[in-house]
Amino acid sequence: MLVPVDFGCSVAIDRTRHRPGRADSAFPTLPTPQPSPGTGGFPPEAKMTTVLDVATERDPMEPSQSDQSQSDQPQSGQPTDSATPASKRKPKRKTLAGKMGRSALMLVRRVHLYSGIFMFPFVLLYGFTGWFFNHPRLFTGDRVVSFHAAELDDPTLSRLPSPRQAAEAVVEEMNFESLMAQGPVIDLKSDRSPRYTGFLTYTVRADDASHEVSINPITGDGEVRTTVIDAEEASEPERKSNPLDVVSRIDLESNALLDVQRQVPKILEQLGLSSGEAVSGRRSANLEFAAEAEGVPCLVTYDLASGRIASVREDERPELNGKSFLQRLHLARTYSPGFDVRWVWALLVDAMFVSMVFWGVSGLMMWWQVKRTRLVGGGVLLASVVFATLMAFNMHDSLTASSGGRGGHGHGGGPGGGRGGRGFGGRGNHANVEETPSIARPSVASNRRP
Repeated sequence: MLVPVDFGCSVAIDRTRHRPGRADSAFPTLPTPQPSPGTGGFPPEAKMTTVLDVATERDPMEPSQSDQSQSDQPQSGQPTDSATPASKRKPKRKTLAGKMGRSALMLVRRVHLYSGIFMFPFVLLYGFTGWFFNHPRLFTGDRVVSFHAAELDDPTLSRLPSPRQAAEAVVEEMNFESLMAQGPVIDLKSDRSPRYTGFLTYTVRADDASHEVSINPITGDGEVRTTVIDAEEASEPERKSNPLDVVSRIDLESNALLDVQRQVPKILEQLGLSSGEAVSGRRSANLEFAAEAEGVPCLVTYDLASGRIASVREDERPELNGKSFLQRLHLARTYSPGFDVRWVWALLVDAMFVSMVFWGVSGLMMWWQVKRTRLVGGGVLLASVVFATLMAFNMHDSLTASSGGRGGHGHGGGPGGGRGGRGFGGRGNHANVEETPSIARPSVASNRRP
C-alpha cells in the first residue's frame, strides 16, 4: 500500500513489500486528518492525501508497482530529470577554425611572454638612457644649490620681462629696423602666446670649480651646479708617445670612396636618372685597422675622403663612464657593411622595434579575450588615442615653430646679447633700448601704409 504524504515533499511508504507471514500491525498506523470545524476542510498544515493500494494475489517473481517506481528513480550520482537542459546538451564539436584560433592565441601569448623576458635588459637600457637624455645632469656628481629670486638682494631676477613683454620689445625693434630699410610694418599676433623656449644658462669658470647656472626666465628661480676642479685632475696627465704621430695625412691615388665617386654619375645615367657631380656624404665610411710601430700597438682611422690619419695607442683609448656608455649605446644605430658587433647591435635595435609593436598588438588581443574588461579597456584605449593625437599635433607645432634652429641653449646669456646690443638677454637689455636716444625713432603708426 502506497501512502503519499504532502509535507512539501513526497514520502512513499510501500506496505506491499513485506515478508510473507509478517503481520500488518508491524507498520505504524497513520493518523487520519480531521476537518477543521466550520469549514469542512483540512487545515494546510495537516493536509494529507492517503492512497490505499490493496495487494492482490500475484506471482512472487512479478515486480511490484513500488519496485517499478523505485527503478524509475535515479540512483545517487546519476543525473536527474530535473537537471538543466545545459547538462544534457552535447558539447559542441570543435572545428578546425576554432582549433587554429585557439592555437594562434596561445602562440601569441607565449611569444609575448618569452620575447619580454629576452628583451628585458634592452627595455631597461632604453628606458634609463631616455631618462638620462631628459635629465642630463643626473649622476654627474655635481653639487647643486637652488635659489629663489625673492631671496636675492638684487631684485633683477624678480622683474624679468614676461614673454609677452619681451615679444613686444622685439617687435618694436624689428619695426625700427624695417622702417630704416623701407620694409613693412610688423604686428604682434595674439593667436600664439609668446613663450621662452628654454632656460637662461651661463657658465662661470673659477680657479677651483666650474659653475653651470640655469635660471627660469619666467619665475627667476634657478640652480647652480658646481663641479670642483681637482688640481691633479686639472693638470693634463703625461701623454705617452705615439710613434704614429709623425704621419697625419696621406694621399692615395685610389681608394674605395674616390673610385666610386667617379662612377656615381655614370651609374645614375645607366639607371635613367638625372646626373651631376657627386660629392661624398658627411657620414661616409672611414677605414679602421690596427697597426704597430716600435712595438707599440695602435688603432688607426683613415678618412677616405680627406686622407687624414688619426691614431691612438691601445693603452690610451678614451674612457667612458657608465652613464656616457649607456647613452652611446642608445644612439648607436645603422648596420655596418660587414658582420661585426655593430651589425648585431643594429639587429637588436630592430628587434626592439618589432617587440614593442608586437607587445602593443598582442596586449590588445589578450585584453579583448576578457569580456568583463572590454568596456573599461575600450575607454582607456580611446583616451590614449585621443591624447597621443593631441600630443603629436602640438609637438609638431612646437618643433616647427623655431625657425632659428635649436633654441634655449644660452641665447641672451650676457649683456647686449643681440645684434648691436639690442638683444633681450635680460632686464638690462630691455632698458638699453630705452636708453639709446641718439637716433630719433618715428612711431610705428607713421610707417603704416594706407
